[in-house]
Amino acid sequence: MWPFGWMGQDCVVPRPNESLPTGWVTFLLTDIEGSTQAWQAAPGEMTALVSRHYEILERGIAAHGGVRPEEQGEGDSVVAVFTDPADALAAAVDTQLELRSELPDLPVRMALHTGDAMLRNENNYVGLTIIRCARIRGCGHGGQVLISDDTAREIAQAHPGAVDLVDLGLYGLRGLDGRERIWQVTHPDLPTAFPPLKAGTSTSGNLPTPISSFVGRRTDLAAVSRSLATSRLVTLTGEAGIGKSRLARAGADAAGNSFPGGVWWVGLGDVPGDDVAAVSTAIVRACALAGDVDPAELIADHFGSIADSLLILDGHERAPFAVASVIEALLARCPDTRVLATGREPLRVPGEVVHAVSSLAVPELDSDVGLDDLADVDATRLFIERVADHVVAADPVGDAATHIASICRDLRGVPLAIELAAARAGATSIAEVAASVEELAKHDVGSVGLTGTLASSIAWTYQFLPPETQTALRRLAVFRGEFEIDAATVVVAGGGLDGTASASAIRTLFEQNLLSFDDDAGRVNMAPAIRVFAEERLADSDDLTGASARHGAWFAALAERFDDQTMPLSLLAPDEADVLAALEASMAGDDPSVALRILATLGAQWRNLGHPEVADRSAAWLCTRTPSDGEERWAAAVARVCLAQSGDPGAAIHAFADEALAIAELAGDERTVEVLAPGTHSHSHPHADAPTTAGTVR
Repeated sequence: MWPFGWMGQDCVVPRPNESLPTGWVTFLLTDIEGSTQAWQAAPGEMTALVSRHYEILERGIAAHGGVRPEEQGEGDSVVAVFTDPADALAAAVDTQLELRSELPDLPVRMALHTGDAMLRNENNYVGLTIIRCARIRGCGHGGQVLISDDTAREIAQAHPGAVDLVDLGLYGLRGLDGRERIWQVTHPDLPTAFPPLKAGTSTSGNLPTPISSFVGRRTDLAAVSRSLATSRLVTLTGEAGIGKSRLARAGADAAGNSFPGGVWWVGLGDVPGDDVAAVSTAIVRACALAGDVDPAELIADHFGSIADSLLILDGHERAPFAVASVIEALLARCPDTRVLATGREPLRVPGEVVHAVSSLAVPELDSDVGLDDLADVDATRLFIERVADHVVAADPVGDAATHIASICRDLRGVPLAIELAAARAGATSIAEVAASVEELAKHDVGSVGLTGTLASSIAWTYQFLPPETQTALRRLAVFRGEFEIDAATVVVAGGGLDGTASASAIRTLFEQNLLSFDDDAGRVNMAPAIRVFAEERLADSDDLTGASARHGAWFAALAERFDDQTMPLSLLAPDEADVLAALEASMAGDDPSVALRILATLGAQWRNLGHPEVADRSAAWLCTRTPSDGEERWAAAVARVCLAQSGDPGAAIHAFADEALAIAELAGDERTVEVLAPGTHSHSHPHADAPTTAGTVR
């Protein structure tokens, strides 16, 4: 270790007219941390200290073959350049050791970075290499020597084992794209413990992998990229099915290198209402943030601690005012964060840049049009890519091209409608699809904008589905978010459909593009417009009661997996919206069993999960139930809700604690007895003398 011949003798300062090296070099940059405040506090003392510090640095740089460019007004900083990174490192460590020995109260920080050097003129440098080195230096603390990953690799290859380094992690450097891995040089006579680097931590975010290819929209994509580079809030607006989410994902993916703090995707489709707490909780859940503080604080702490990042809020139309409020607070507190939102209308937040997303370009109808011609038009290219081999297999090429052009024009270039038609082409000929779409367009006359076209397209696809597949689509509308295949099969089965028929119907929904599968998450997704259509059909059918019951039973069982407290609550995040939906449906319905099962396991956790309003509603509902609903489960639910309300001794639920404790003791439910042990509930409340006889509705 340390074989470079550390300096211990007098050295010669480089000649002022010595030429500066170019090409692949290593920069060493230093400065004094907090020097401005020190100069203001003690200018006389600083004059002597800084003068001596320059002498030490000049001798150390020269001793190892370094050259200093002409001073460029960097204040107390020093710039040196070396042709060998090992020499640069030796100079840094030697001078840091001498500075620490002779000037222990002068906090000098240093950074090294290797790359191509460009000269502004014969006396000084310009370009990204020296800028990157300066950014790394700015991350450090007095007494610390930082080196870039490029420099660390160079030294490791030329002098393996020569230096001890500590990997400090990946960081985003202000104003620079990409992520930089920064290392700290260690030495027996130098300090090793420093505060965290003054840079945002780098992370990959959670941007989901696209389920299918992004087609066309070059102009839109370029406009979004430009806006993200210059504006802190960009909103994509347009009707359902127009492709806002797909464009947002493509724009974020294209600009991802500019966000070393990651791209963070939050779907707002399952937000229950226009409520700030609900939106904040959705962000916390999607970004997998953990902590005991308010969700708004968690969000600010997270995005304030990472490098330049992009937060995508997809589908804000369910909560426009709450989303606008959350965004304003976030942008005010986290200056390195940008937001890309999608919805039907602008958010009207100051500084917002709005891009209206329109339908895809459609071709002119021409009897001589060919498939090659259609590949250059966004709408028809999308159709061709989605049907793949069916185009040539189903029709003569010339006829297929004419029919495809007609389909895309009749569907007004609405992407989701085109994808549904393409899926239908897998089961019939292009000509038959064209004829059906033409008839659809006639019935769509007079509908309002794109919403009518899309609704008619979904209805058109629905009418061709086998009856059991129509039933499956309706029943799947009970899910509030993405869901597992096994859960879908259970919810669809019943009422004349067994497990095999259920699985077959779900497979057909995938084939018809009414469902998609997220390979990364391993979950099924239903597009918002299709979900709305399915919800309307479910409400008008006989399927709602049975599907809701099976949905509730599935998610009550899922909640019970957390009963032994060995599974972290973070694992509940993907299904949280459906657990809440099952709880609410049970509390509002005639069968309380699902609610009792969920409360018996999660009743004490709603506040930790960011749902204090659910804790209050659960407590109020439970006060209307009796042990006759199911003694052991009732007792367990009361115990957990009492625990959740332990901070409010006057809460009505505490009046039921003694009865729940007695039931739990008789049943041998040690967990519930432990929760209800003395000290976990209160007897000093207005309802302490309320009757506790089993069967009495309170």
